[in-house]
Amino acid sequence: MRLVIVESPNKIRKIKGFLGPDTEVVASFGHVADLPASGDLAVQFCDGQVLPQYQPLERAGKAIAALKRAARQAQDILLATDPDREGEAIAWHVARILGPNHRYQRVVFQSITAEAVRQAVNEPRSLNQNLVDAQQARRVLDRVVGWIVSPTLRQGTRDRQARSAGRVQSAALRLVVERERAIAAHASTTYYTLDAQVSLGQTQSEASPITVRLIRWKGEDLGHRLHSRQLAQAAADWCLRQSWQVQQRQQRQQRRRAPPPFTTATVQQAASVRLRMNPKRTMATLQKLFEDGLITYHRTDSVSLAPEAIAAARTIIKERFGPEMVPQQANIYSTKSANSQEAHEAIRPTTPQRGPDAAGSSGDTGALYRLIWERFIACQMIDGIDQITTLDVAVAPDSWRMEDGSRAPMGIFQAKAVRVRQAGWRSLGEDSTEESTKKKKRSSSDGDEAAASARSIPACAEGDPVHCHDIATVERSTKAPARYTQASLIKRLEKEGIGRPSTYAAIMNTILERGYVEERRRKLHATETGCTVTDYLMQHFAGDFIDLSYTARLEGALDAIARGESNWHKVVSYAAFAVRDAARRAGLAYDPLDQQAAQAARTAAHPCPLCGKEMHLRNGRYGPFYGCSVRSCRGTTSLDGSPSRATAAILQQRSGKDQPPPSNG
Repeated sequence: MRLVIVESPNKIRKIKGFLGPDTEVVASFGHVADLPASGDLAVQFCDGQVLPQYQPLERAGKAIAALKRAARQAQDILLATDPDREGEAIAWHVARILGPNHRYQRVVFQSITAEAVRQAVNEPRSLNQNLVDAQQARRVLDRVVGWIVSPTLRQGTRDRQARSAGRVQSAALRLVVERERAIAAHASTTYYTLDAQVSLGQTQSEASPITVRLIRWKGEDLGHRLHSRQLAQAAADWCLRQSWQVQQRQQRQQRRRAPPPFTTATVQQAASVRLRMNPKRTMATLQKLFEDGLITYHRTDSVSLAPEAIAAARTIIKERFGPEMVPQQANIYSTKSANSQEAHEAIRPTTPQRGPDAAGSSGDTGALYRLIWERFIACQMIDGIDQITTLDVAVAPDSWRMEDGSRAPMGIFQAKAVRVRQAGWRSLGEDSTEESTKKKKRSSSDGDEAAASARSIPACAEGDPVHCHDIATVERSTKAPARYTQASLIKRLEKEGIGRPSTYAAIMNTILERGYVEERRRKLHATETGCTVTDYLMQHFAGDFIDLSYTARLEGALDAIARGESNWHKVVSYAAFAVRDAARRAGLAYDPLDQQAAQAARTAAHPCPLCGKEMHLRNGRYGPFYGCSVRSCRGTTSLDGSPSRATAAILQQRSGKDQPPPSNG
């Protein structure tokens, strides 16, 4: 019998159906081993080696037992966990737990389709230790940074809510805090623009006037020079008394290339804008679509597509939208984000021929699948083409003398008209990523020198007379930087090379759940505690993990480990001891990498209020606390020794009953 081990039980029936009755498919239910959640650091540094002390996860007990039973009956074991570093590490842990008495092979598939799964099974490989080491390095670094920095933070701040810090979450928090302070520091400045209603030619008809906006004054860009209503009105009155004529009329074509297919970051942005889904919900829906065999693997930073996928898209476009919508050559995209791994394809439908409703026409899965399908098809369509006409109108021509002696108009008003000549890919919808949406809002709202929008601009020639009917003074104000949303923060993290597709949603959840950031009307606001944490880390760990460039460089080092170009022991040791040294300079009283000293420091000065035994520091959902060293005892206290509510309730019960303390066993 052949045994295939996958991560999710939701894949079992589909994969078993592809491989037939001679194959048993069993799920690991995700990770089967990890560093212990509580206790000591569980990482030793010895003679240049990093030695993580992994333990089987308690929640994985049933899954491990099922894996062992199935393995006893198997001749070959195929490790078919997800096709990324995390999946490689899960496969490695499964092999370690099942033991060396089996023949293991690794199989990876980017989509759960019959063709992809059968091809992967026919082309097995060995476990890639470089990928495993890269995941180990990330896990150990995250553990060590949290282990070292969190107690330093608690010791150095008075804010009891400032409980923990992390290698990636703290860099993300810093971005939100810096944006919060930029918004607070922004002093809005009022300024005015002049919008004139004009007609071209000799006629003074107001049947179809054009709105033009003042963009230059006395040979320079207008900027914010009209800083008062009185000044703006005086300029408008002066312009109304002057002669006006066409300065120039220009036409140009602008090609708008289709946006690339989705990555993890961009699909989260688009789902936020179009479907109002937060990253956590989006990732859960993507997981369901992947497990159902409807999309390719969804944790990816690549925009590349397989040749057969491109060919399928071009065929669909020809059949559904006409041959004129297919470009002569296929559109090829390259990834621009920092530290991109490009190990997978972009997110795309596995069988796009089934159309946009393959996942149903309603619900999260249906809506998100349609979004992915439309983006995939659009990326292989012809460009959009716009004709942009710009009209410059001169006020008081040749009345201003420039520094070089030449003459120029006193003012120039401008209008722009955009006409769609070829919709191209836009017939399937506009680019709906958050960044694209913001750009449209900025261009449509206002700008310091933005031309007025016009539906059309009639033909005219330089020097043609222009009649001005009226000039309106429009009050505007400078705007503070926009707050991050979850989606736009993920875009920034991707741009800076911080984190990975599989971690973005978890980063958002962490900073929100810990109270460092609040979400109001889908906008992220840094809390006072979040600001306190960032200030402390910036003061004591500048140059380390809190720096954006440092975090990005470390991501690059992890990539080098995955390629086999760096030794993970050296990378982790160097980073760990650098953070340790910074923590000691910040006042941490013990060496957190010395496990004996760390354990002593984690032992409470007070005994357990229930049984009198030693208490040890624990990390809980709401922060650190002390728990009794006796496993059967439920005694817990806060860091200052005060009994917890549950412990106080037990003590109160005992005061009314002669109840013996718990056994030492």
